[in-house]
Amino acid sequence: MTDPYREETPDGWSGRVEQTWEVEEVTDGLRLFGDCPTCRHPSETRVLVVRTAPGARPEPDHKSLELTRPEPVLVVCECAEEHEGRPAGRTGCGRAAYLQLVTDQP
Repeated sequence: MTDPYREETPDGWSGRVEQTWEVEEVTDGLRLFGDCPTCRHPSETRVLVVRTAPGARPEPDHKSLELTRPEPVLVVCECAEEHEGRPAGRTGCGRAAYLQLVTDQP
């Protein structure tokens, strides 16, 4: 039986995501992926990276993602499995947490 849908952040959930999920740079930002610590189903969170503000001039040679300070990112279980009590139009088991996203410094 799968875990029921519940919008919460269980103790230790974000730490397990930080330790076990992988981060991959994709065309428009980042893809964080791994198994949800609660329901253990595969999940992913995509983070869109906005490099310039509207009206700003883009930097033509800016090719890599660089975060100069930690950015809070909401990571949510988005698994495709059914969970009892999940509202229509939603995915996952409802567990989520804000993580501080930073890039590795050389």
